Amino acid sequence: MTLYQLKVFVTVARLKSYTLASEELGVRQPSVSLIIHSLERQLGIKLFERLGNKVHLTAGGEELFRHGDEIIAKAEGIKEEMQELLGLQGEKISVGGSALAGAFFLVAAVAKFKKDRPKLDIILKIDKSENLERMLLQGGLDVGIMSRASTSPLLFSQPYVEDEIAVIAPPTHSLTQRRSVPLELIAKEPLVMQKTSRAVRDPVEERFVEKGFPLAGMLEVDAPFAPKDAIKSAVASGVGISFLSKCYVLADVEAGRIKLLNVPELNLKRTLYIVARKNLDDSSMGKTFIDFLQSYRNEL
Repeated sequence: MTLYQLKVFVTVARLKSYTLASEELGVRQPSVSLIIHSLERQLGIKLFERLGNKVHLTAGGEELFRHGDEIIAKAEGIKEEMQELLGLQGEKISVGGSALAGAFFLVAAVAKFKKDRPKLDIILKIDKSENLERMLLQGGLDVGIMSRASTSPLLFSQPYVEDEIAVIAPPTHSLTQRRSVPLELIAKEPLVMQKTSRAVRDPVEERFVEKGFPLAGMLEVDAPFAPKDAIKSAVASGVGISFLSKCYVLADVEAGRIKLLNVPELNLKRTLYIVARKNLDDSSMGKTFIDFLQSYRNEL
């Protein structure tokens, strides 16, 4: 005996009519009759007897109706509890981003994504690209925004957005008065560079070598915490010129603490990639978030 058979039986018993029961259940009357007959065969008793235009319960039917109504009520109650539990728990997604992605757009993007999904639990992790890749492969991350494409055959990578490497100078520096600054003049200035991170430093140094302008004396910042803030402070205080991703310095530029130099010969950009597992289900929240990022790109 199935729960649906029991539901059909209880509906017929309550309405005392196969016709009315079929209308309420949204099925054809012959189907209702077949279900009742099948149930009677399974139980080995007759459940209804017809008197005039109505059907009435037999003694066995009365007993089944008493239990059946209670069973269905409990089943409906359990269903509602499960739906409420699902609603309370909601779906979950784990999103990771490199420090550049976090500073550039990812925190704001996640906040907007969640705004339309208040019951969604989101874990946001900011870490190095190599750590994000490992988490993706181990299943601890659904989607990653990384500063490089993955080489793993289990992951797919697609370019997402580019961020420019900016040249920053003290507000009172003489080069800030020029519309365009030749790379040769930058090479003659004291430079402030982060010692441990190569993501910006390597392409900058390569571009100077490519143009034939070896770099002059350099102040290397070796700060385990907030090295980019240390670099911006050094530049603002007049120590020298530096290079950082543009997204890191816009707030300081707007506040007047530092200024941007226009150096066309530098022309360096960093690409951020969306990375996820190749077997990502099209119906998963991870895929939904990736689709959201495609539309969110228009706001960057």
